[in-house]
Amino acid sequence: MDQWDIDLRQYWNIIRRRWWIIVLGAVLAGTAAYLISRNMTPVYQTGTTLLVTPGSTQALDNYSSVVASQRLAQTYARLIQSRPIIEQTYQKLGLWSESSERTGGFSVSSQPIRDTQLIQVQVTGTDPDLITEAANTLAQVFIDWQNNIQAARFAEAKNNLLAELEDIQANIDELEDALAALQAQGEEADPAEIARLQDRLAQYRNDRASLQRSLSNITLAEATSGATITIVSPATRPYYPIAPRVMRNTMLAALVGAMLATGLIFFFEYLDDTVKTPDDLKPIGLTAVATVQKVRMRGKGNPGLLALDAPNSLIAESFRTLRTNLQFSSLDNPLRSIIVTSALAAEGKTTTAANLAVVWAQAGKRVILIDADLRRPSIHKQFGLPNRKGLTTLLVAESGPLNNHLQQSGIDNLQLLTSGPIPPNPQELLGSQRMADLLRVLERRADIVIVDTPPVLAVADANVLAPRSSGVLLVVDSGRTRRAAIQQAVESLRNVNARPLGVVLNRVDIRHGRGYYYYYDYYSHYHDELKSRRKKPLDRSSRRGRRPRQKQKDTSKS
Repeated sequence: MDQWDIDLRQYWNIIRRRWWIIVLGAVLAGTAAYLISRNMTPVYQTGTTLLVTPGSTQALDNYSSVVASQRLAQTYARLIQSRPIIEQTYQKLGLWSESSERTGGFSVSSQPIRDTQLIQVQVTGTDPDLITEAANTLAQVFIDWQNNIQAARFAEAKNNLLAELEDIQANIDELEDALAALQAQGEEADPAEIARLQDRLAQYRNDRASLQRSLSNITLAEATSGATITIVSPATRPYYPIAPRVMRNTMLAALVGAMLATGLIFFFEYLDDTVKTPDDLKPIGLTAVATVQKVRMRGKGNPGLLALDAPNSLIAESFRTLRTNLQFSSLDNPLRSIIVTSALAAEGKTTTAANLAVVWAQAGKRVILIDADLRRPSIHKQFGLPNRKGLTTLLVAESGPLNNHLQQSGIDNLQLLTSGPIPPNPQELLGSQRMADLLRVLERRADIVIVDTPPVLAVADANVLAPRSSGVLLVVDSGRTRRAAIQQAVESLRNVNARPLGVVLNRVDIRHGRGYYYYYDYYSHYHDELKSRRKKPLDRSSRRGRRPRQKQKDTSKS
């Protein structure tokens, strides 16, 4: 259940971080559907209801009769949509040209109403008057067609009977005339002939009566056996179109657009392998010893020494947390020197090294901060100090006291060894024995030595120094550095037997992180309250032993 909750929170954070894409997808899809629907031709629909009454005289409670009636309704529903009925309807409406092509258009659908003997006939088209007339005409055409079919079933039998009746009636008339002529002769008439004619006349009369009964039975069967179709409710003119439904189409399109946008978000999130949260480091086998929140600045530049300028801020607290975690992670093997590096350039390693040195010095520890980035040094810019001498001059000098190269930072317990002039062979200097000996001397002189080095994947300078230190701290830019780059950097360090201390996840956007926002908001208000209580701002240059920093724009990408 906990894992399920974590997954749900991750999904929610992804949606919350990119909600504007979902809104944009919904707006675009909804707008497109709205414009298309508004420009479509309106479609209307009307209908009529027919009642099918079976010709059988069986009782209505007879189950077989009910089933037969429903099946008959289903059959008629199919027949109404047949081609002969539709063509006759078009012809009666005058929509059938001489070339047997339709000059107008509508569509017909019919279906029986369940558990009834009713058929619902619906006609759809763009002209409301035409479809109304078409629905009523169609119903009448089908009724006439059905009646004609029913009449054709008995027409032949009736015609045969009528022909026989005519023949018999002619024979009867002939016999009656012959009998009348004999009877007119009086006593001269032959009695036997009269009796014979009377017998034949009686026989013909019996045959006529039998044929008349058969004709009556056929007529009765024709009236009772055929089903009767009645128009229950004629079609009326529709006033509102059934399509396009602008609002429904717009809402459905907006919903589909939002769903597609959400799918794209998760698809691109799946493809995005950058590290954004500490959980993203777990597949690599690393842990985050601290997370440093993203500083939102009005202009470009380096946030600088926030641990010094804003000691009550959440950023400063993050560096103090980093210091504490490093101390507790090395109780059995105390840290003497730390290499601070990153996989790629511009991930904030120099700022991290400088602020970590400040908070460690504020804790009463003797700290020496070394700028070993001999290609793009920037520690001296962080503290506003000159860089005429430093690490390079100390390594190439034949002799000279160490204090001549160390500079006071203006902060108690913190000394700096800037890079000095940029040499042509940085890697050879950092990998020399003199550098190893210097690092041992500085470790004896201070409680902790922090070394800022170039990125691991850019040059091999960090790999040269890493085995000679107590551990390596890797700075990762949240949302920018890919897991593959971090893994490659870690493997490169492990190949030289370096000891990874963990990862500092830098520039974390707390608005998109889990559990950070409330923490940040709480401490931000606390910091603002402390600032409001100050009667007079404290000038950093007035601190004991602190010289004013030179105002200059930091162009370092470290």
